[in-house]
Amino acid sequence: METIQWLVTLTFRVTVNGVKSKDDSVAAGLEQLKMGLCSGENFPVEASVRRITNIVEEEPVFGVRW
Repeated sequence: METIQWLVTLTFRVTVNGVKSKDDSVAAGLEQLKMGLCSGENFPVEASVRRITNIVEEEPVFGVRW
């Protein structure tokens, strides 16, 4: 029997200020999300799910690895 795999994409929305680059905004957003989740803060989130086949674990799904 084949194992069914699902790709679950969660999109959290946070706003960051005072950063000048895309990489810095991602780092600041992740830090803000981590701190907020640890303190019990609620964040807007969207989820999408799709069934996947033939995924290679070493390859990033969308060509970007953060």
